[in-house]
Amino acid sequence: MNETAPVRVGPDFEGLYPGASREATECAMNLVKTGEMVLGRVAELVRPFGLSPAGGLILSMLSDAPEPLGPRQIRERLLVTGPTVTGLLDSLERLGLVRRMAHPNDRRRHLVEVTDHGRQVARDFRPVVHRAQRPWLDCLDMSEQRHLVDLLGRIQSHLTRAQPAEPA
Repeated sequence: MNETAPVRVGPDFEGLYPGASREATECAMNLVKTGEMVLGRVAELVRPFGLSPAGGLILSMLSDAPEPLGPRQIRERLLVTGPTVTGLLDSLERLGLVRRMAHPNDRRRHLVEVTDHGRQVARDFRPVVHRAQRPWLDCLDMSEQRHLVDLLGRIQSHLTRAQPAEPA
């Protein structure tokens, strides 16, 4: 199978799966494939900094935040589970890139802030990632890139509002 070819399903797909859409399935599968390819490229770029893509995203988020953030705010922005954020924060804290501190109004909660070292690491890795993204998408002109972002935004908005399908 050609890894660069889009994923396609067979012409009998809708016969095998009544109520399904061949085009919708191909779109979903290709979104996943493309996302995994981009994530793999980002992982290669941030690995020399001791980061995972999600760890780099958290570090960037904290570097841009005007004040420390709570784990819930981080979780909501990343759309991941609480335990996942906890594990990522543990890793970043062990590297000395972030620190947890008690919440000033509720000692049961804590806030997370980026350290000076973490801010420097973010300044170092972000240009590397952002420069690399340009050639990844140079197969599309700027108008097509804007259109792609609009289309992806529509899908994201729809998925946020839509209820998951009931299992059969």
